[in-house]
Amino acid sequence: MIIIGERINSTRKQVKEAVEAQNRAVIEDLARSQASFGANYIDVNGGHPSREIEVVKWLLEVVQSTVDLPVALDSSNPQAVQEGLKLVKKKPIINSVSLEKDRLKNYLPLVRDNECSVIALLMSDDGVPSSSQDRQQRAEDLVGKLLDMGKKQNEIFVDPCFLAIYTEVNAGLDMLESVRWMRNRWPEIHISGGVSNASHGLPKRKWINQAYLMLALGAGLDAAIIDPCVEGTLALIMATEVILGKDQMAMDYIEAAKTDKI
Repeated sequence: MIIIGERINSTRKQVKEAVEAQNRAVIEDLARSQASFGANYIDVNGGHPSREIEVVKWLLEVVQSTVDLPVALDSSNPQAVQEGLKLVKKKPIINSVSLEKDRLKNYLPLVRDNECSVIALLMSDDGVPSSSQDRQQRAEDLVGKLLDMGKKQNEIFVDPCFLAIYTEVNAGLDMLESVRWMRNRWPEIHISGGVSNASHGLPKRKWINQAYLMLALGAGLDAAIIDPCVEGTLALIMATEVILGKDQMAMDYIEAAKTDKI
C-alpha cells in the first residue's frame, strides 16, 4: 500500500507553531518519524492564509533535506503549488484537483504541464458525494478529464471522500461499494483518501480509522493519507496485505518483524 504521511499540515497546532518559529527540528522529526514508519510520500500542507507560498517553499526545503522521499504538494493556493513544483526533487503528487469549477480551472493546467501524479478528489460545487452512485458519476467525469489530458491510470489517485460515518448509517457501506466499483472500472488506478475524516466526532478515533482502513484495503484501496506513526497501523496494513495475497510468501511481513518495524 502507498502511504502518504499526513502529519506535516500547518493547520495542526504543532506544525503551525513550528512554521511561525521557523523551527526546523520539529518538521525534521515529523518527516523522519513518518519515513521510519513506512511512509512512501510526505504530504506538505502549507495551510497559511497570508504566507502560503513562503510556507510551502520552506517546508519543502526542510522535508527534502531530511528524508529521501517524494512529496504530496497539498495547498488550496495554486500559486503555492506552482512554486513548489519548481523545487521538488522527485516526482510529486498534487493534492488535489476536484470538480469544483475554480479548482478545476486552476489545477488542471498544473497537472497537465508537469511530471506529477494527482489526487482526484470527488468534490464538486454541490459539495461532497451523496451516495455510491454519485461517486461513480463524479469519478467517471473527473478521471475521464485526467485521462484525456494524458495522465496514465497509475498517475491518478482517486479520493472518493471519506465522510464522518456516525452521521449517516450507510456512509461506510457506500464508500466500500464505491471503492470496489472503481477498482473494477480502472484496474491500474490508485484509490486513496483521508481515512481519519471518517472518525470525526467520535472518541478513541484510532480504532475506527484502523478498522475502516483494513476494510477499504479489502475492497480495493491501495493508498491512503494517514498518520503511519499511530501504534499498530503499519502492522495491520502489512498483515492485511499478507491475507489479501499482496505480500507473496509474507516476505515483507517477515522482514519487518525481524527488523522490529512492526
